[in-house]
Order: sequence, then structure tokens, then C-alpha cells
Amino acid sequence: MSRMGWALRTLLVSDNTSCLKDRKVGGKFIRKCAPGTELVEWLLNLSPIVHTRTQAAGMWQALLEEGVLCHVAKEQPFKDKCFLYRFKSDEDGTAGGAPTSDDVNHANDHIREALPALLHRGPDATLRMILRKPSHERTQEELELVYEELLHIAALSHLSTSIKRELASIIVFEAHAHAGTVLFNQGDEGRSWYILLKGSVDVVIHGKGTVATLKEGDDFGKLALINDAPRAATIVLKENNCLLLRVDKEHFNRILRDVEANTLRLQEHGKDVLILERVAKQRGYSAFKYTVMSGTPQKMLEHLLETRLGGQAGPNDPFLDDFLLTHIVFMPTPLLIDELAANYHADADIDLRQASEEDQEYFLTSKRRVVQFIQRWVLAVRHAVFDDPLAVEFIEELATDVEAEPALQEEASIIHHVLTQLSRYQEDRQMNATQKWKLPPNGQPICLFSGNTHSKTVIRPDDDIIFRVYCADHTYCTLRFPMATTAEVIKACAADKLQIARLPEDLLLVEVKSSGERVVFKDNDVSLPTALSLNGRIFVSPKDHLDALTPLPEQEVPTEAPDVDFEALSTKDVAYHMTLFDWDLFWAVHEYELLYHTFGRHHFNKVG
Repeated sequence: MSRMGWALRTLLVSDNTSCLKDRKVGGKFIRKCAPGTELVEWLLNLSPIVHTRTQAAGMWQALLEEGVLCHVAKEQPFKDKCFLYRFKSDEDGTAGGAPTSDDVNHANDHIREALPALLHRGPDATLRMILRKPSHERTQEELELVYEELLHIAALSHLSTSIKRELASIIVFEAHAHAGTVLFNQGDEGRSWYILLKGSVDVVIHGKGTVATLKEGDDFGKLALINDAPRAATIVLKENNCLLLRVDKEHFNRILRDVEANTLRLQEHGKDVLILERVAKQRGYSAFKYTVMSGTPQKMLEHLLETRLGGQAGPNDPFLDDFLLTHIVFMPTPLLIDELAANYHADADIDLRQASEEDQEYFLTSKRRVVQFIQRWVLAVRHAVFDDPLAVEFIEELATDVEAEPALQEEASIIHHVLTQLSRYQEDRQMNATQKWKLPPNGQPICLFSGNTHSKTVIRPDDDIIFRVYCADHTYCTLRFPMATTAEVIKACAADKLQIARLPEDLLLVEVKSSGERVVFKDNDVSLPTALSLNGRIFVSPKDHLDALTPLPEQEVPTEAPDVDFEALSTKDVAYHMTLFDWDLFWAVHEYELLYHTFGRHHFNKVG
């Protein structure tokens, strides 16, 4: 650019009729200056590649931006008006004497070679000049120019025309000269959304280091504005002379918050790690505009800890409970515990005495959120947490660590309450360790010999149950097996007791309903006695005798007349009691049982 400035000045000075003259301005004598309008006209006449005044003004603005040209009155933007400009070398007295013929020849040669590059830089320089202006100073023509430039930015491609036009009036240019400059820190309040025009930045996360590098056309900082959450990462300039566009929070909220794209993608090392989708805002439902649709388990947990704990989410926000109730599908408990331990001990390899105050606060907040997660986990999943030896061991170790941390007094109280719940649960389990069940001909299993007779007890996979298995002639045998026994084992034992001389592969275990319908059990089915429909019975039969199975006489007609005239009951009373019965059944089903049934128990090696 300095060389181009020298060539242009050489040609201007060598032409005695040119606009570059000594002038008297405000009583002062200014050497070698010219009005912007005449500089534009001169450049238009210099080369046929410059077609419009706007192009010429942009080229002079590029020289002005680089400090090659300067405004006599020290104004920054170049204007195609009667404002006076001169070359920096004339201002500081380094221009030297009159150019020689060789100088002119060299200048002409250089301009022929380099003028296209200056022409190419003009629009960007003009755009930056406009974007440095306050919104109210941008003219309609300038707004149109900015809008046309915004059309070419990939990060804005999903936005409507009207939104881009609004952005043209408020979007701001920002330049940073030095690599290593921190744009904002993890945990800071989100104040702006950024788009990279030139250069690159590193995305740095506590405990992970650099997880991504963003380049020209990428954007960042949006999520913190949408969810009113702290910054999820630190942004550090990777190279010198980075150029960015910035949209401040007040304008983002006014223009973009309610019209932003439905989907946000967060990347690390070039791969999507979290995909969020805009949700309909419902009164009292959620404080978050975006909910997690998919992602890596670790990133979902990290996002949850950073945005849904510590009083950041309302009581009805669904993401936390959704994660807690379904994590076993995509993040088995051992993996979850490893990640929670890593988050709690994020400061394990750091000398806290040398850490900054912000880092110390970050590590302390991470510990608090892990404890709060444990509290919500136990609340949502209930006894399933206490049934897992790894989870129990982790909770007990965490309690020891929390109690040793003076700054975590409130969290120590939380973890102590969890330990109290654990202790009560273990006592109850021990009291009911010998419980057995009986399946009556009609109705729900009855608990026998239970240590706890004052409340409903949970049926567990290792509890024994006594039930009957029939054969085609309606004779039966009585069996006693743990709840988790498979149909294959029950079939073999029943056939042996009923003296059915067939190989196991030739036999079927079947439920026969009162309607005569037959449902064949698979060999790996479990908990058969409690899975029967109302008034159903278990039969064992050779495969070729399946059609001979018929309901028992007691299944077809009631054995006793009801004590009450059913027709005398009101429909509301009947509906009320049926609803209570259904609710009792529904409440007895743990959420994990639905997952086991949906995805297949063999994926979890668990029995609900």
C-alpha cells in the first residue's frame, strides 16, 4: 500500500494540471493537498478498470485506512466531497523533491500491475469505514452497501432479508492486531455475538484446552445470548490482525432472539458435539429458548452442568430431568460417574495457590454443580441410584471430599441429606431381603413373610414368587422361582414336573387368556407371573398341541357373585375407582422399566 501511495503521488505531482496543489486553508498554507471529489475524478480518468465514483472512493479509503493518505482536518473516512486530503509523506515532510522521468516510468509500471489489487481492497475498506460509524450516521446508500455485503456471509445465510437489513444498521466492525488477545473468558457474561471476517480464533475450555479453531466465516458467542448463560468457553485470537463483525446483546435480543434459526450446532475439533433446537416458549415452562436435541454424552453433561444447575434453570425446565431419566441409554452409570468425578476434580493437576481468582471460582462452581447434580439425580431416579454399587461408592467418596472443603458448607448439607436417604434405603432393603410373593388365581401378587408389613413393598428381581403352570388337561404344578427367571428355565422345570416328555426346543410357554387367546413367551422373557393380563394363566405345551390349549373353567365365568349391584353404581364412581387402580399400577412402574422394555433388557442386563 505504501508503494501504491508513492506511485499515485508521483503521477499526481508530475502532472502540472492535476488537483494536487498547495492551498491556503483557514489562514494556514497546506502543501500538496486535493479535495476528495477531484481525487475521485482523477482516479476515474487514470485507468479504465475504475468504473464508478464509489469504486474510486473505496480505493482512496483503503489508502486512508492504511495511513498512506490522510485527511487535512484529521477525519477518518474518505468522502467524495470537497474535503481536503494529502499523502502522509507530504504531511510529515518525507516526500522528497520533484519526481524524475524514471520515477514516473516506474510509477506507471507499478500502477498497471497493482491497481487491480487496490480496486479489490476498496469495497472492504468502504465497508469497514461504514461499520465504524454509529448507526444513526449511516446513510441509506451505506446501509444498502452493508446489506449487500451481509448477503455473502455464510453465518447469516439462514436469516431473512428483513433481518439482514436490520443488521446492516447495527452491526459493528472490530479489529484486533495481536495474536493471543483474549476476546472473552469462560464464565463471563455474554454481551455480543461475533462473526469472523478475517483471521482465526481458538476455543479454549477449562480442563480441556483448545477444543476448536474457528476461521473466516465462522460465528461464535450466540448461545450465551440466547439462553442468558455465562460464556461456555474462552476465545483467544490465533493470529495477528483479526477482523470481526459484532452484534451487541441489546440489538441481538431485539432483532435476532425470536427469529434465530431453529438449530444451533456446537463443534469441537471439527465435529458436531451438541445440537440444540429452538423450542416454543410456554409460560412457566422453561427459561431456555433452546433445548438439546442430540450430542455426545460428555458434551450434553457439560452443557447441563453449566446451564441447568446453580439456580440457572426454572423448576419446570425439562432437559435436566430428561437427561437423568434416560442417561442409561446413551451414558451408562460407570461413564456418567467418571465424567462427574472429572468435573469435580478438574483442579487435580493445578496448583490453586498460583491459579487466578477467576479460575479458583470456576473450579469451586464446578464442585457445587456436581453435588447439585447428585441431589437431582437421586430425586429423579430414586432407588435405582442406590441399587448401583458404583454410584453408592462415588456418593460416599464425594461426601468425604465435600466435607473437607470449607467453602462447600451448603453442598456438605446436601450430600449429608443424600447419605441419610441412602442409609434408610439400605436398612429397608435389609429388612425386606427375605420377602416372597404368591400369585393368586385372580389379582396382583401378594407379599408373604415380608419384614415390612406397614407399607407397599417393591418387587425386586431376586425376590421369589410362587405361581402355577398348567398343561392342556388343566392339571398344574406349583413353582417357586426368582422374579428374574427366564421363560426357558420355567418351561423346562414345569415340563419335568408335569412329566411332558419332550425336548425343550419342542415346548412352548404360553399365556392363555379368558377369551381363549394364546400369547407365546420368548425364551429370554422374564418376570412372567407379574406380566400376565387380568385373569390370564401360564401353560406349558408341546408346539404341535398349541391349538388344544383352552381356558380354565374358572377363567370363563366368575366363581362368586359380586357383593354389590354393579348396575347401581354411577359411571363417575366406576371411572373414579378405575382411575385410582390405573394410577396405582402406573406409579408402580419405574421409568427405567419403560426404557428396558423399549430398547430391550439385554442391552442393560437389568430387570425392572
